[in-house]
Amino acid sequence: MNSTVKTILSLSLILTAALGSAAHAQNPKSTFTIVRSTQWGAENYNPFVPGDQHLLPTNSAIYESLFFVNSINGKVTPVLGTKYAWSKDNKTLTVTTRPNVKWTDGQAFSANDAAFSFNYLKANPALDTNGLWKGGLSAVKATNPTTLVFSFSAANTPMFQFIANTPIVPQHLWKDVKDPSTFANTKPVGTGPFMADSYSQQALRVLKNPNYWMPNQPYVDALVWVATSTNDAAQLKLLSGEADFGYVGISDPKAYAAKSPNASYWWPTNNINFLYFNTVKAPFNDVAFRRAVAAAIDTREVAQKAYAGAVPAASPAAIFPGQQKQWLSGAVKPTFDVAAADKVLTAAGYKKDSNGNRLGKDGKALPSFKILVGAGWTDFITMAQVIGNNLKKVGINTSIDQQAWGSYSGGLQTGSYDMGISWGWGNGSTPFYTFNAAFNPDFSAPVGKTAPSNLSRYTNPAITNALKAFRTTSDQAAQQKAVSTIVSAVMKDQPWVPLTDRVNFGLFNTSKFTGFPSAENPYNDSSPDDTNGARLLYLNVKPK
Repeated sequence: MNSTVKTILSLSLILTAALGSAAHAQNPKSTFTIVRSTQWGAENYNPFVPGDQHLLPTNSAIYESLFFVNSINGKVTPVLGTKYAWSKDNKTLTVTTRPNVKWTDGQAFSANDAAFSFNYLKANPALDTNGLWKGGLSAVKATNPTTLVFSFSAANTPMFQFIANTPIVPQHLWKDVKDPSTFANTKPVGTGPFMADSYSQQALRVLKNPNYWMPNQPYVDALVWVATSTNDAAQLKLLSGEADFGYVGISDPKAYAAKSPNASYWWPTNNINFLYFNTVKAPFNDVAFRRAVAAAIDTREVAQKAYAGAVPAASPAAIFPGQQKQWLSGAVKPTFDVAAADKVLTAAGYKKDSNGNRLGKDGKALPSFKILVGAGWTDFITMAQVIGNNLKKVGINTSIDQQAWGSYSGGLQTGSYDMGISWGWGNGSTPFYTFNAAFNPDFSAPVGKTAPSNLSRYTNPAITNALKAFRTTSDQAAQQKAVSTIVSAVMKDQPWVPLTDRVNFGLFNTSKFTGFPSAENPYNDSSPDDTNGARLLYLNVKPK
């Protein structure tokens, strides 16, 4: 018996044990397997709590949104909404909802459920992580069973992306949930293509919704998620055929694809990886210190070693290539200059001791600063190694702090880190989404409290005003001016270092299924496995 057969049989035994008696009661003809490089948490299918708290199928397979907005091309795909239109003054958005849709308990879906879902976020503002009700939204009403009207006190057209992606829940069940922040929702009722079946720490399974509103779809009978502990372990499961899809940030996707005729990948750029500074913690609260650190980092080396040339270094302006032509007014040169960084540090009061190590302004040795990354995330670990070597050259010592997802995201959001590598926690069809998520004061919080997305806790009145100017107009010239203002302020104050372009990490094994997304067929943006974009993958893959 060869090693591949052994590993597949081993996985079958693990899944049978992990999925329990339900595995014997159900015998799906086709199962699409997704591998994860991290563990998940307790059984929770609450679509409104943060992504690290609910299980992976929640918003990708069980609950649906009104639309899906493709981050790489801006294309809008109808889901529970079929069409939408803005009024001339951009203060009213009218959405037509899909008729003849049922919840998995047999009740009919209507625009009333959608109106309830948005008003539920208003009643429970801690769940409104996209700031819908802080962004000018003043009312949401269903005027009939298939018409939903959003009213705004001030124009805010970029808000459409967040409205489109908001999960919709059944009013007849959720109206009685008084504390949604602690509601685990272990028996979810959705409109999506799959229904929750089995849960364990090793494997999750959802089964095909037999009454799904899309005729003849999905093509597979079940989805199964399996957990591993590292990117490398997840990659091995894909290569062996134990898994069909993984959202896995390996260092060299070209080498992965070369290992098997069934191995392929699609990594479209739709974001940026950043080194975030905790700007409320010394010495990262010092602009001069941050600027010097940024100048000491060779982002081209970071990109080359993290992704073997498959992903380039990011623009210092933090605008990724597909958006630069429209939104970047001029060329921006890399800031890498070790000698300049050294001089800036010394001039700012951070002198060196006899061993070449930096001292604080008080003359005491600076500590070794931790760089927070996800545990086992080989790309981020490699980036941190390169950054550490770069900073050592200017007398700054670092160590790599690998944390599991909950501690990683929690550390970033509560402000307990020194430096951390992560992606832009907001992205979309314009740079507005990246900058708004990163620097809008509404998305910050005091240290110890959870900041939805302003991980650096940096705010600037000039940026706040520019964000407002952007969202209250549809005039492109005015929006371009606002983006230029933001770029200038951010590059001056350096609350982060744009490291590399960020791609969506779609890795595939095509031995058993067809229908994967690609550059030729970009029906999604190679979305992470737990998002509403992944729903389109699960609908389109078809057994060979």
